[in-house]
Amino acid sequence: MSIMKLRLANFLFLITAIAAVDNALAEGNCPPGQYPIGGQGVAACAPIPQGQSEQPDSRPRGKWIKTWGAVAIGTFNNTPYYGVPTGRLTKSEAKADALALCAKKGPTNCKLTLTYFNQCAAIAEPQTPSGEINLNGNVMSVGKASVEEAESYANEECRRDNNGAQCKVIYKECSEPIFKPL
Repeated sequence: MSIMKLRLANFLFLITAIAAVDNALAEGNCPPGQYPIGGQGVAACAPIPQGQSEQPDSRPRGKWIKTWGAVAIGTFNNTPYYGVPTGRLTKSEAKADALALCAKKGPTNCKLTLTYFNQCAAIAEPQTPSGEINLNGNVMSVGKASVEEAESYANEECRRDNNGAQCKVIYKECSEPIFKPL
């Protein structure tokens, strides 16, 4: 029985030695900190990267370009008309387009009531009890950070400026900035 134990011990030693040699050669005979490269009979060693390589930016690189909007109001045959461009690259372009859009619909008395950039605008008209526009009232055009804020503020200012009359928001839109990648 002791010969059997001796053979078993030798067998286990041999298996352990083979496993150790296999692990020692796993790096392809390269020194610590390097790994094997090459193939087809050509072998060499290269350093293992240390994880210090540059990480790509988590956000795109570029710049935001502001855009402009404007509101022009005029009347023709006792009906109000509006010019409301958004997304223009300059303030002067937004103003000129607002006046041109307003005049295109017939009015000759168009006036700018609002210019803004990277914001949202809303227009509120005072209403008569029957729900028509009150032509004797003051129309309000405002700009705010969000369309909800602009709508709410236009309504509030319209009511305040028209002695508590009912008002209706008839326009709301945003002039968003444009992202230009580098």
